[in-house]
Amino acid sequence: MSSYRRLYRAERLMNLLKANRGMTSTGRQPIFDVETRKDFEQRVINSDRPVVVDFHASWCCPCKALAPRLENIVSEQDGRVRLARVDIDEHGELAMDYNVGSVPSLVVISKGKVVNRMVGLQTSEYIRKWLHKVVPQKSSADAKK
Repeated sequence: MSSYRRLYRAERLMNLLKANRGMTSTGRQPIFDVETRKDFEQRVINSDRPVVVDFHASWCCPCKALAPRLENIVSEQDGRVRLARVDIDEHGELAMDYNVGSVPSLVVISKGKVVNRMVGLQTSEYIRKWLHKVVPQKSSADAKK
């Protein structure tokens, strides 16, 4: 196989992986941007699993630093938790509903109720420990699969 053809195949594979990034086995994306209040209610409040709500702003430097950490940590959870991103400039009423006084602010909602919250930029290790308090972890039987 020519090097051009290998490169082409590798590029196609990378594009496929990027297109499916964040998809679970059920085809639902665990990481999403909230578009409307109705979208928030359907995908966060009525979710069958805990949702980390990331209240952020485009002008917030700590928010920009936190975003990739959160995405990585949520991706590590194998679909046990979702990440909803809420831009406070677009959805100020949601931020007010959840008493967001500064950004970044994280709120974990499970079964329609706030079960944990965190404010500010934190390390990945701190976020993992914080999240493990409210997100069910893999059982030893799941780990063997």
